[in-house]
Amino acid sequence: MAARGLLMDVVEGSEPPASGGAGSSDAIVQCWRGGVVDRATRAARAGSVCAMTLVDLPVPAGRDDQEAPRAALASWDLEQIVPSDEPSPHDARGLVIVSMDVDPAVEDEFNDWYTTEHIPLLRQVEGVLTARRFRASRGAPKYVSIYHLDDAARYASPVWLAANKTPWMRRMRRFQQNRTYFIFDERLAT
Repeated sequence: MAARGLLMDVVEGSEPPASGGAGSSDAIVQCWRGGVVDRATRAARAGSVCAMTLVDLPVPAGRDDQEAPRAALASWDLEQIVPSDEPSPHDARGLVIVSMDVDPAVEDEFNDWYTTEHIPLLRQVEGVLTARRFRASRGAPKYVSIYHLDDAARYASPVWLAANKTPWMRRMRRFQQNRTYFIFDERLAT
């Protein structure tokens, strides 16, 4: 099956950016409000307010305009790589975005680890509706993972934390750079 595409923008403030590229009748558009993750609590950092719009498309697509939206914290055009055909669920009540670059010397091993160990472990966490990986065709960092959850608090659960403590995970962590974390706990009307 063909890979899906995702256009995603995260901006400062409480108003989500316009959903550019949402002209397709097959597009799934979601808008969320949340914040940058406080890594100690795994919740939104105090005083951090951001909004996000994602446009989930049946095929990878780029935007005609290459400009990021106002006050963009992150802006990507993404190709879904794992699993290639799973769309954004309509019933999620929480969303976590993790992005990173990786040392090119270990990129093949990194992709192998993420695909064969990390995503499968997180898919087993109760309340994880989808766990998907993407590669950026525009924007940085290069790799983005998106987790749709039944509750954003699942991100701090003991089972989720255990999935982040495998020996292979610890090895791969050393080669990750430019990591960003966002958590969204308020779904907005689209």
